[in-house]
Order: sequence, then C-alpha cells, then structure tokens
Amino acid sequence: MIKQILFNGRVEVGISEITDGGMRFFGEGDESEIIKNQKKLGELIGLENVARVRTIYAGRNDYTEYDEITKENLPKFLIDNPENEIPVSDGLVTKEPEIGLLLPLADCLGAVVFDEKQGIVGLLHAGRQNIEQEGPRKFMEYLVKTFGSKAEDIKLFFSPYALNYQILKLDNKSMEEASYEQFIGMGILPENIIDHKIDNVSDDRFPSNSGGDATKRFAIVVKMVLNA
Repeated sequence: MIKQILFNGRVEVGISEITDGGMRFFGEGDESEIIKNQKKLGELIGLENVARVRTIYAGRNDYTEYDEITKENLPKFLIDNPENEIPVSDGLVTKEPEIGLLLPLADCLGAVVFDEKQGIVGLLHAGRQNIEQEGPRKFMEYLVKTFGSKAEDIKLFFSPYALNYQILKLDNKSMEEASYEQFIGMGILPENIIDHKIDNVSDDRFPSNSGGDATKRFAIVVKMVLNA
C-alpha cells in the first residue's frame, strides 16, 4: 500500500497495489474478503468510517451523479454494507475530516479534489463514460454550486490510471488529455494538479482492464486532516 500526504499535510491518500488483495466485489472473492481489504486500506490513513464511490454502468444514462457525505447519510455509503445497498454515484464530497472516501479502480482516473477555503475533500470516478459526458467539468460545477468553491482554489491529485486510453467519442483523445482539458477548462490551475503519471496499464503494481486483468481492481482512499 502507498501512503501520500498532500497539500501541506491537509489531505492523506492511500493507494492499494495488486499484492494488497482484490478491491472488486464481483470477480475477486466474496464480499467479506473485499470489505476486509478495503478496511485495511482505510486503516493505512487512520480511518474507521469510509464511504465508497459505487459506480455501475448497466441501466444508466447519466454518469455524472455526485453526492455529499455527511454524518447523517454516512451509514448508507459505508464499505461495510452489502454491495447492492450502497447508493450509486460517480463522485463523493465531504466536509467531515473523520470520514474517508474510497474508490475501486481499474483503468479509470480517481481524482482527489481539495478546497481548503471551503473545507471540502472529494473523490471523482473519471472513467470513460464520465469523461464523455464532461464529468470533470460537471463535478467542478457541482462544487461551485453546492459549496461555493472557486476553481482557482481547487487542488487535484490523480491516482494511477490508463493515461493513453483512447476515448472514441472525444475524437480519440487520451484519458490524460481529455481529463486535463476539462479540468483546466473549468479554471483549475495547472500548478494545482499533482499527477505522477503512473500508467497502471504498464505498471505491474496495479491491475488494468485493458492490460488483461478484467476482473481485478485496486483502490484509492482519501481523507481531510482537520488541524495539520
């Protein structure tokens, strides 16, 4: 597992590797095993309460659905819950430092979003469908409308992802190019983006659908630190 401390100690991130066990409910073991692995990842950054971004594709037309996690609605989103009981979303945001956000990934980009002025941290599942529907732009609009964020104050951290994955509906732009275009187009400052450009397709520490691991996932978890 990889631990990263970001933005002057205000945000902590944990990223699992393939050796840390499966993070996908269907195809990598039973639910209890996956929940155990996800809890270990949360514990890496000192978390007990972890909400999960649960994105599904079947039967959906809108892949830009975002939710705020509060103390009140946290129980519905907890990773302890059965897979089919967690609400579907494409990104989560919270103002609560003791609540973590977790996202299983294969080739998609997990974007950590931090606005220190408004006191929020978020986690976006920027997959092909989300990016095709301008999900990064819509997530920024959600933050502006819901929390009063300003684009120039927002900082980003990118998980490992399939940098060169081509998005056919966007003129074959790579996932990297399309993501940057939408975030920066919303006014995010390039210097506020941390992207180590780890390509999970070629880096054997992580599974990749397009690299041949269709049933496997790694995961990213994030929390905001109250008084860094």
